[in-house]
Amino acid sequence: MSNPCLALLNSVLAVRVNSAVNEFVLRTQDLISTGVTDDRFTQLVSLASRHVPRQMLAPSREEDQLAAALIPGWSLAAWSLLDLVRVSFVLSRHDLADADFPPKFNQWFRFADEGEACAYYRSLCLLPQPEQHLWRAAEGCRTNMRSVFAAVACGSPYAFLHFDSLVWNQMLLKALFIGEPLTGIYGFNKRTTPELIAMVNDYIDERRSAGRDIPVDAQLLLA
Repeated sequence: MSNPCLALLNSVLAVRVNSAVNEFVLRTQDLISTGVTDDRFTQLVSLASRHVPRQMLAPSREEDQLAAALIPGWSLAAWSLLDLVRVSFVLSRHDLADADFPPKFNQWFRFADEGEACAYYRSLCLLPQPEQHLWRAAEGCRTNMRSVFAAVACGSPYAFLHFDSLVWNQMLLKALFIGEPLTGIYGFNKRTTPELIAMVNDYIDERRSAGRDIPVDAQLLLA
C-alpha cells in the first residue's frame, strides 16, 4: 500500500473489527481507488455507518505514536471507528493531488451530516497540498458545533502549519468560547503574538465585566 497513513489506519482498524467489517472496508477502498463518481463516493461514506460499530477508537499509546511519527501533531485519540473508516475512504481516492480535487472536496460538505463533515475535516492534515483547503478549514473553525470545530482544530497540525495569524488567533479564542481544551490543539502555545495576547486580555475583560467565569485555559495563552 503506497499511502503510509492509509496503511496505519487499516492496521489500527483490523484489530478492532470482525472479518466481515474489515472485508467491507477493504473492498470499498478498492472500489474507490478505481474511480467512482462524487455522488457514489459520498454515498459510500454515508453507508459506512451501517457497517462500522459506533464506538471510539481508543488508540494505544504505540498507535498514536506511530501516527505522530508519520505526521507530527497528528493524533487518533479523539477519533471513532467510523471516523477512521471514512477518512480511509478519502485517502483511497486516486485524485487527491489533482488540480480539481479541492472544489470536489469542498462540495462534499454541502450534503454531509455532522459525522461525515467531521471525518472530512479530520482528513485535512493527511491530504496532499493541504494549503489548498484553507477556506474550508477556516469555515469549520467558525462553527458553534464543538464536534466539527474539534475535528479541524484538535489532534491535527493543520491549523498550526497553515492558518495565518488572524485565523489562528480567532480559532484559539473560539476554543475558549466553546470550552474546547487548548491542550488538544497542536502548537497552541507556539504562535503567541502581541495581537493574540491583546485579544485574550480583551476577552477576559469582557467576561469579567459581565460577571462570568474566566476560562482557566485563557491563562495558558498568557503564560
